Amino acid sequence: MAGITVQIIGLGALQAGVAAGPATLAAEVRTAMTAGSLLIEGSARRLAPRHTGRLAGSITHAITGGGANLTSKIGPSVAYGLYAELGRGPGRPPPVSAVASWARAHGMDPFVLARAIGRKGTKPHPYMKPAFAANVSGVIALFQKVGARVVARMAGG
Repeated sequence: MAGITVQIIGLGALQAGVAAGPATLAAEVRTAMTAGSLLIEGSARRLAPRHTGRLAGSITHAITGGGANLTSKIGPSVAYGLYAELGRGPGRPPPVSAVASWARAHGMDPFVLARAIGRKGTKPHPYMKPAFAANVSGVIALFQKVGARVVARMAGG
């Protein structure tokens, strides 16, 4: 009785790729998350109000978690970043030290400026929300490519 021998070339590599699938998926999702975060971060830096560049320079991202529970937090590390984005309502004046540099650069008395901010508040100068809105489709596109990249890597490509 004659037999037929079938040899599957590359089966071992394919099996190894499939076994590595979860790790490959996690790596590709993290790569997409990082790339998307950098898109938003770059736009936010360009859109941030400027006096010294400190606010723009403080905008970074941090990715936490793993697998399907990745989170990216993107924003400034300086305390006044929130007030620049959302504005500030009237109420308690800010510390004079927080406005001193800006006031002096614009020929104003820092004490008078702090008191005026306390009375009137400040207008918002959004930069984070517009940065997200401008890049949401690009971020989605990055994640839409993850599946194809995972399959290609699992197949040895």
